Amino acid sequence: MKITPGAKSLTIEELSGLLASETPSEFGFTEETKEKAGLLWQNAVAYEWNKAAVVESEDGSKYPFILCHRGGDLSGYKRKLALAAAIDYSEEEEGMHFRTLYNSDDFLCVYGQLLASVAAGIKGDEFIVQPLVPSMKFMQHSIDTAKSEVENTNTGENNGYVPTLDVILCPGVAIDKSNVTGLVDERLDISDWVISKLVTSTVDEETSSDISDAYYLTSDAYINSNDAEGDELTERARRWKDLLDEYQSSGVCDDTYVNRLTWTLVRTTDPETSSSLLEIQYNSTGKSDQDEACMLTLSLAITAHPNVCSLEVRQGVKTNNKIAQWLTQSELEDKRPFFDSGLKGEGQVVAVSDTGIDLDNCYFWDKDQSAGLSMNLNARKVVQYTPYVDNADYAYGHGTHTAGTIAGKRAIDGATESDGAADGIAPEAKIAFADVGDETDFVSHETSFALLAPEFDFYTAQARNFDQFMYENDDFLILVAAGNSGEAGSNSVGSPATGKNVLSVGAHHSSGSSNPRGSLGPSYVSSFSSRGPTSDGRTKPDIVAVGQSVLSAGALPDSVGECDPSNGKIPDANGKNDGLLSLQGTSMATPVVAGTAALIRQYFEEGYYPTGVKGENAALSPSGALMKAILMNGAQFLTGGVDNGARGVSSVEPYDNNQNFGHLSLQNSLYLPGKTNVQLTVFDREVVNDGQSNTYEVTIDASNGCTSDNLSVTLAWVEEASSPGCVNCVINDLDLEVSLKGRTHFPNGKNGKDKKNSAERVIINGVVNGEVATITVTGENLSRMQQKYSVVVTGCFGGVANQLYANGECSAFDCDDSQSRRTKKILMAIFIPIGFALVCVAASSLLRKRRRKTRAARRTRV
Repeated sequence: MKITPGAKSLTIEELSGLLASETPSEFGFTEETKEKAGLLWQNAVAYEWNKAAVVESEDGSKYPFILCHRGGDLSGYKRKLALAAAIDYSEEEEGMHFRTLYNSDDFLCVYGQLLASVAAGIKGDEFIVQPLVPSMKFMQHSIDTAKSEVENTNTGENNGYVPTLDVILCPGVAIDKSNVTGLVDERLDISDWVISKLVTSTVDEETSSDISDAYYLTSDAYINSNDAEGDELTERARRWKDLLDEYQSSGVCDDTYVNRLTWTLVRTTDPETSSSLLEIQYNSTGKSDQDEACMLTLSLAITAHPNVCSLEVRQGVKTNNKIAQWLTQSELEDKRPFFDSGLKGEGQVVAVSDTGIDLDNCYFWDKDQSAGLSMNLNARKVVQYTPYVDNADYAYGHGTHTAGTIAGKRAIDGATESDGAADGIAPEAKIAFADVGDETDFVSHETSFALLAPEFDFYTAQARNFDQFMYENDDFLILVAAGNSGEAGSNSVGSPATGKNVLSVGAHHSSGSSNPRGSLGPSYVSSFSSRGPTSDGRTKPDIVAVGQSVLSAGALPDSVGECDPSNGKIPDANGKNDGLLSLQGTSMATPVVAGTAALIRQYFEEGYYPTGVKGENAALSPSGALMKAILMNGAQFLTGGVDNGARGVSSVEPYDNNQNFGHLSLQNSLYLPGKTNVQLTVFDREVVNDGQSNTYEVTIDASNGCTSDNLSVTLAWVEEASSPGCVNCVINDLDLEVSLKGRTHFPNGKNGKDKKNSAERVIINGVVNGEVATITVTGENLSRMQQKYSVVVTGCFGGVANQLYANGECSAFDCDDSQSRRTKKILMAIFIPIGFALVCVAASSLLRKRRRKTRAARRTRV
């Protein structure tokens, strides 16, 4: 069967602008070698077209392609329609399933599976049809990550972590439920195919070809052509060939492939636009020196499967109160207006994945109920405990601390609750916990972790998985720590905080007694807090929260009922004592936001919205997008600066990659009469069509005494996950504009539309009573027919003034003079010793003069 493509394929340069894959490395592409690499790429693409034709002729199977449409003034959705119109549906009885890879103003690319003959029939200069070469399926850094993760596992550095391959299937794969008899059968459909390619003793010669011929760079066609031309193999081609010759042919890895792999399928609920995920865990039991080579050979075999669209080796992840309560709620010491109004997290269950919980620490201890796999809502604190790794935490462990920050509540006897020094942000909320790691490593969704390697600032399979979960569960909000690599500078944010639907959290300094002497105050970004942007240019983190010297529960696995120290001595900053622990990190800031999110959800579910009084209004179930919008809308800009450690303090700006929307602030997010600054109006689960706009009007009403002169409007949306390695990850472009007094205001500090981020805010200062603002949300360039979104608006809408500041009180942020106090301390440290030296010098000089006068007098008398 001979195939002649009717449309152009991608050049290697064009591909690099669409997808962060291993292709440039595989083909040896550099500025100096681009011509030669380009020719080699063209040969590989032609080879792939031939493979697609063979697959169709042998059993009528489809093949994975990237389909693109360019040119013209069209939205992504209309470009999809143009692609669909160009496909001969008579050959496609099941229809066409697209998953968006890239969507911009003038270019759209999607994944799809087609018969080779149908793909070749797409004609026109506006189209690009590209068969998936295996190197395109390998996400950037996967080859190096495979080596490092196997090495770390075998040396014990990744103790508790199981090397994992994240395999994303092509859209439309395994979606016909009539053909699915269960997860096991569906799972083995792929695993048996891959193993049959690898294990020499089980190869069915009639249906399987040598894995070497599945990839152009290891095929006889490439090797023979290079020998004929006298060229050398690329470095990667030589590496792959050596691996296959030594390991696939020898059967060294046979036992690994058959007995040491665990295959788990996570099916998508939206197969029309998304993909199922196959997780392949590499059991380290029986580890050997061949493990790296076996994993790489396995990876190559998987990318050769026509149902696979991408593969990534998952990188291991590591662990990265009282003051937090008032700093978040009012910014005034010991003022907790949300607690006073009955908002303490009652009725809320927060899901946490971390290193474990010490269940008999007094902040979780329940003497009457034991936490287990089954949900038990009658439990005092932990309603479920899933022991993926074990059922405990290590001494002064990470998981106990983060869970305590969210919802810890002291009960010294395991039953009777009392106020403790380390009560959580939502002390009446409960915890559903997944124990997914130990002291050295854990895997996570609150998700309080961060990758340590700065180069992983791109969109990985883990970021994709978290985004897809939020997309498929619209009332779920996932929070992720930005990372603790801030001293590395920009682009240090780690995946999965690079996700677009998740809320990524950075850290700022603390205040009051929790701050070490001489430290900067809360208006400064912590030195360790990872910075954006992501590799595709999105601003991160989303917000920041207190993450410095956070006091919480401290695990002591060999003790029962450990609690606040009996001598009353609270641990110093970053110290520990009995059942308490103080830590710093974005992993500490993230549970502060998670606990706050529980209070916000309670606010809506118990009828506080919009009047701020419990039960006065209908109960609402907020979406994850609305929760995210409320947290980001109320955030206030830090003005102190960025703590750069020994390098001093640098400036911090609104919407920069240090703080982005600013610090968490409940008093500027929700309305409690007389206790917060603003009232709010929300529009949840709204829908905008492609190319159309929705408008809303709000009127400033300060007639009842509200004193805020700011109007803040935030738009947030949750969309389908992007492809790992995406270079333009937001695939549905919504635009927010706010018009007031004839002027149009654009979001995120820009003078025009924001085409990069999936959360947009407009702040207008100096608004006055009676003014009317028009809010416009436009589906500027959608990759589908419509998109859901949420909008939150805060300002004066008929409420009363905040009385907490009636006597001239000053916010801990606004009155942060820590920098000047630290400067004075440094100057004193310099000048006091100098002054002492001057006094000593002066005293010595006077003594010498006195001695000279005495000697002169004696000589005169003589």
